[in-house]
Amino acid sequence: MRDKKLSQLMNSQHNVLVSAPLATRELKQSIRDMIRLQTNYQLSDELFWEVFNTRVLLNQDVNVDAFIRELQHSSPHGQA
Repeated sequence: MRDKKLSQLMNSQHNVLVSAPLATRELKQSIRDMIRLQTNYQLSDELFWEVFNTRVLLNQDVNVDAFIRELQHSSPHGQA
């Protein structure tokens, strides 16, 4: 369900992205990052929203692959 909502949001905003100011384009990139995160890694809702808050709401760069590697390294079972 979350994937579908993010995909719909991304598709509905695609045309706006071309002429949008830089801050808006960065936000759109953050949404694309979140779609990639959910597509490539099946995170718990808690972790997904933790990354979402940092990447989208605070507009901070999050290296998704490094985040997952660190999470797997610190996890007692070695999995996200």
